[in-house]
Amino acid sequence: MNFDLFFSEENLVKMLCKYRANTANKRHAKHMLRNVSLHDSTNKIGVTETQFDFIFLQSIFPSRRNWAKLNEEERKTCKDSLKVNQKRLFKSYLNTKKTVQQGSSLPEWYNNLIDFVESLRDDVLNVEISNYKIEKPVIKGIKKEEKNGVVIYRPIALYGIKDKMISSITAKYLTSYFERVFLDCSFAFRGRNAKNEIPNHHDCIEKILNIRKKHPKLWVAECDIQKFFDTVQQEHILSVLNELAQKVEDNFGTALDNKALKIFELFLSSFSFQENILPKNLDIEWFKSNKLPIGRFGWVENELVEAYGKDYIDKHRIGVPQGNAISCFIANLILHSVDEEILKHDKDVFYIRYCDDMILMHTQEEGCKKSLDIYMEGIKKNYLLFHKPKKIINYKSTEESKKFWKLKSKLPFFWGDKNINEVNIPWVSFVGYQINYNGNIRVRKSTIEKEVKKQINESQKVLKALGKFNHYNVVKDANSRVSKTQILFRLQNRLISMSVGRIKIYNHKNPTEQGLCWTNGFKKLSQNKITRKQLRFLDKRRNIQLNRVRREIHEIEKETTSNEFPNELKSIYFGSAFSYYNYLKHK
Repeated sequence: MNFDLFFSEENLVKMLCKYRANTANKRHAKHMLRNVSLHDSTNKIGVTETQFDFIFLQSIFPSRRNWAKLNEEERKTCKDSLKVNQKRLFKSYLNTKKTVQQGSSLPEWYNNLIDFVESLRDDVLNVEISNYKIEKPVIKGIKKEEKNGVVIYRPIALYGIKDKMISSITAKYLTSYFERVFLDCSFAFRGRNAKNEIPNHHDCIEKILNIRKKHPKLWVAECDIQKFFDTVQQEHILSVLNELAQKVEDNFGTALDNKALKIFELFLSSFSFQENILPKNLDIEWFKSNKLPIGRFGWVENELVEAYGKDYIDKHRIGVPQGNAISCFIANLILHSVDEEILKHDKDVFYIRYCDDMILMHTQEEGCKKSLDIYMEGIKKNYLLFHKPKKIINYKSTEESKKFWKLKSKLPFFWGDKNINEVNIPWVSFVGYQINYNGNIRVRKSTIEKEVKKQINESQKVLKALGKFNHYNVVKDANSRVSKTQILFRLQNRLISMSVGRIKIYNHKNPTEQGLCWTNGFKKLSQNKITRKQLRFLDKRRNIQLNRVRREIHEIEKETTSNEFPNELKSIYFGSAFSYYNYLKHK
């Protein structure tokens, strides 16, 4: 396994094409708002001097109107517009490279692209002797919750393009290198398996359904790690990496490339929770400059001190940045020893893990309890924290059942009909799905709520673009660039694309082939009363938002000015082929 090949010119250009396509997609959403509005707020989509990444990406690719076109066969291999744009950009690179080799003049963008790629390769291939270092990331606060009137934020770390590329590709190398020793019970951030497939969260559900068919009587336990990324001890994870790398070398004769190890160390040195996050809790100006309500980043300082000693935080660098590929790899690396201990202890235990989420099942309560104890002990050995598991004694009680769904960790419970025994729990929850004892699947309630919020947010963006910033503002005809029909048509297309993908009337019976959308995140949904109700509810809520926007823009009097659809069209209706429920019907 050659580390240097991961940083080939072609691989680097493909990654840059992905970044450029992503920025184009984000700007397309802004252009959609500008194209329906004349309000001053929508015209602020020009490139500013602070948008360093976008300015840079523009400089290393041709202008959008000069991106290479794809033929019909090339387009068929792309499931969504992002893939189309990535392929167009890479084709532009290949075509230009060919013409340059034939003696044509060197376009400025191509020269910039090659210079950057060569500079990055030079940094990576000489990382052991060069002065290259990964710069400290920019921290972004994402609202998580509100406690006692104080907003609690989750920190997201944003690296520059070069550092992000180097860490992402190094993570791919590390994942491939350790894939030979990682166990099949782990499903997140894995490389290709023997079937040339990458495991995903749908596979977890398939495993659970299969074990349920095999064993109709099962005890289930769950244990949630507390603030996983924020509590990883860096010295410990580095020792785990070296120890496991030695195991791979001994068993397979392949040594870990020292350049990858050096980049891993540079990545850890670029961040710690104590240095990069905690000081912001005392910096009111930081929240103001980032246009965030004054709050704080939550941490578990007291819990760490209680578990590992009063000097623990001062002696160690703690935390890895959320939102980085190497951090995702670290989850599998540090929990690998826990996976081994559980499966070694009891061959009859069913155990799967998706990043830092896990679920245990066993035909015997004591076996389930013992495996849970081993898991918790493994978490402690790796200097992590977990939410203490608790038990619900009467699921038939409304109050108790609500408590059950709020629990992050659960002591062994019998997965069965609550009407037979009040201590039985009819549902298990994992990776966004919920499965009952009969094998029926539904979507987690909070996931449905998040989707509804997205529908509301997209509708709200359109109204704000038209000048409705408060409930008492009225959308005026002067703020609209197009007719009411055109606004509703574009919003509805946007909502359909987000929910079920780029559905057309001729392909709606193949809903799983529609690219990035909400429904494709739940490929294991099955036909049952609850799921039908959930998806019809989402269809209803989507229509409610369209009707809300229709009411708010009723004063717009402009007429349709394009051939987008007939001018006499009074209402817009996309039938069941474009619904959430259609996905369930035809999947």
